[in-house]
Amino acid sequence: MKKRVTITYPASPARVAAMLADPAYQRSRFERLSLEDASIDVAVRGRGFVATVSGSVPPSRLPAAAARFVRSAVSFGLTESWGEPAADGARVGSLDATAKGAPVKAGATMSMRPGADGDSTQVTIDLELSVSVPLVGRSVEEKVLAQTGRVVADEERRGAAWLATA
Repeated sequence: MKKRVTITYPASPARVAAMLADPAYQRSRFERLSLEDASIDVAVRGRGFVATVSGSVPPSRLPAAAARFVRSAVSFGLTESWGEPAADGARVGSLDATAKGAPVKAGATMSMRPGADGDSTQVTIDLELSVSVPLVGRSVEEKVLAQTGRVVADEERRGAAWLATA
């Protein structure tokens, strides 16, 4: 199942990219999940970067639609890659997610562009999620993707707060 979401940050693409490349910001993104074993690494690639997060999520922290199919913690890996900036600061990127112990595939293509107002950045994410559970996989996909609005609002709030203090 596919879904497009847009995140708006109140800063230039250069400042947003610097925020996303900051390991402390990446850690703050995952604080709400209360992961005890999260590992975060950010590597510079030319003028781009790759942020990698790995850890495990107990079934109690999964969406209810997914938790009923999982009996133990789900190990995950998340890689967010951003290429080098264009002259206006625009970038393209990708997001790859893996989950061991769960029949899930997820990924996204992303673009970062200056906002029309000149004082913001729009990050457009084209998500693709596949849950391979017979008969109910599509329903689980719908329920998980229905949460994206809440995740986007949380990311916009966290990003705005970070940028206000940076």
